[in-house]
Amino acid sequence: MKRLIMIFITSLVILMSLTACVNKGSALNGSQTDPVVQYIRIGSGLGSINPVLTVISSVNELEQYYRIFNDGSFREAEYINAISKYSENYFTNNFLVIILLEEPSGSNRHIVKRIDSNSDIVINRLIPEIGTSDMATWNIIIELNNSFKAEQFQVLFE
Repeated sequence: MKRLIMIFITSLVILMSLTACVNKGSALNGSQTDPVVQYIRIGSGLGSINPVLTVISSVNELEQYYRIFNDGSFREAEYINAISKYSENYFTNNFLVIILLEEPSGSNRHIVKRIDSNSDIVINRLIPEIGTSDMATWNIIIELNNSFKAEQFQVLFE
């Protein structure tokens, strides 16, 4: 019985660690701009949205984004904590690209590999051999300097 309880507790701890924010504030290596990227799990599924890319250039646009995509499943604390540093002063020289995407498993993760000269944002999807049956909605927030602003960005998966 003790062994069964230990297996259950270990499984629960592993599952809980996979549902938190991941790589918060990690910088890309080798990128032309070296942006900071945040990976925030914001909910458990909005439907079949893959991916929605939004360019944010002001606090007002960031607030509008939240109102549009918050269907009540947003994990408020994680999202608010992630965006709290973006003031009007930040947007003077910078902008955000937010990629909203949904995964069929909460175990799936992402790494922004690069933003190439065609403004393609290349994302590596990390899919484990054994996943979970919960859906996960993610916000990938990429910080970029205004000198790198493009008319259009495109998301590509590797």
